[in-house]
Amino acid sequence: MLTVNEIFHSIQGESTFAGEPCVFVRLTACDLRCRWCDTPYAFHEGRKMSIDEVVARVDAYGCPMVEITGGEPLLQPDVHPLMRRLLASGKTVLIETAAIAASRTCPTA
Repeated sequence: MLTVNEIFHSIQGESTFAGEPCVFVRLTACDLRCRWCDTPYAFHEGRKMSIDEVVARVDAYGCPMVEITGGEPLLQPDVHPLMRRLLASGKTVLIETAAIAASRTCPTA
């Protein structure tokens, strides 16, 4: 079970995939609270969804690229099975993470 803040279709704005259509799966929760965060509403807001429900919502957009974001998506253990399911269905899966999960601190917050 995942706590999902929102799922939406937009244009990728970062990385080598910038400009390409993408489905964003924004998961709830973050323990960093960095002062530059652009999505503080994802700290708490969300609803429980099964992996099957998330995959069905993603598939409904018919888009081959998915970005898992947050909050901090790696705080939810079921994000790994979700990513495996999406990859197995042929999707390109990106993840946006603070990438400092080992220290769990925000050095300039």
